[in-house]
Amino acid sequence: MSVGADGGGKVTMLWRANTRELSLGGVAVALLLISACSAPPQAPAPSSPSSVAISTATVTSAAAPAPSNSAPSAPGPSNSAPSASTVGASGDEPARGSGANNGSSLAWVPPGPVDPADPPQAQWYVLLQNKDCASLDMAVSPRKASSADGFALWSAVSSICRAVEQGDASGWRDAATRLSALIQPGPERCLDRTAYNLVASFLAAHAQNPTESPPPWNGSSTACPLGLAGLDALDGQGPTGKPSSGLAGGRFQLAGRFVDVVTVMVGGQPVGAEADPARPGRWMVVIPPAAVAGQVQVTAAGSGGPIPGSLTFTYLRDPEATTAPEPPRGISTTTPNIASSTPQTSKGSG
Repeated sequence: MSVGADGGGKVTMLWRANTRELSLGGVAVALLLISACSAPPQAPAPSSPSSVAISTATVTSAAAPAPSNSAPSAPGPSNSAPSASTVGASGDEPARGSGANNGSSLAWVPPGPVDPADPPQAQWYVLLQNKDCASLDMAVSPRKASSADGFALWSAVSSICRAVEQGDASGWRDAATRLSALIQPGPERCLDRTAYNLVASFLAAHAQNPTESPPPWNGSSTACPLGLAGLDALDGQGPTGKPSSGLAGGRFQLAGRFVDVVTVMVGGQPVGAEADPARPGRWMVVIPPAAVAGQVQVTAAGSGGPIPGSLTFTYLRDPEATTAPEPPRGISTTTPNIASSTPQTSKGSG
């Protein structure tokens, strides 16, 4: 069958169209095959999620930049290291949750208070409280230590004082070395216990952030419990818990642990107290006179309220007021008349 010019052109166009459809179809099939061959592997079976988590964390940590001030994707160092501590009242365990973790400074030791009658090891606490690191370093001596671990403990305290107050980098290392061989003193050693807690707190904060050392703020409360323990007549006998005097009363020094003393109550009568300039930490009080012998209670109060402890003060009868005993019978108590007993000289006669 013959085909005209027009018919041939139509056949040619139909053939080309069919060929293009076949070509497009082949390309589509090829793309499907390529995508099937290069498809990523399926996720691991949910039976082993831990391995996936570990590998993901490893990659994330390896690719993560250095820590910044932006919000972290993981908990802060407070969950991985001991938190910094503040010194608690009365030498108790340090209170957790403050310090270098939040950028704030730590508390320095609070007032002891230290009694003037305490041994030299306790007196070192005064130098620490005042941040007198140079004097503390010279005062700490094995000969003056009053406990088995006293020299090692206070050497660590002296080192941390230098590190914090003087910027001595070796102080951190020395304090850490000495503290590692020590255990926390018991509550009965309240001054030593508070000093130990201070060293531990600052070492923990320094381990978390060695580049920052904010100045410490003054600690609150006290390292040891306050209390009135006795009165000292300053007669060389020392303080006693059972003081006494004649009916005239007298001047006494309060013994115990005080931050300050504002008022002393003697038998319900308020009496003022004044600091003893010769012995810091002691207060002087004048016990008022009494009309009759007997016992009264003595208490004290500071600016913060009543001071624990009380004493029984005894007024003694004055010796001059004591009735003299009766003399034995038969002995005269009259004073002889010296003038009448003087022998007279008789005049001779002519």
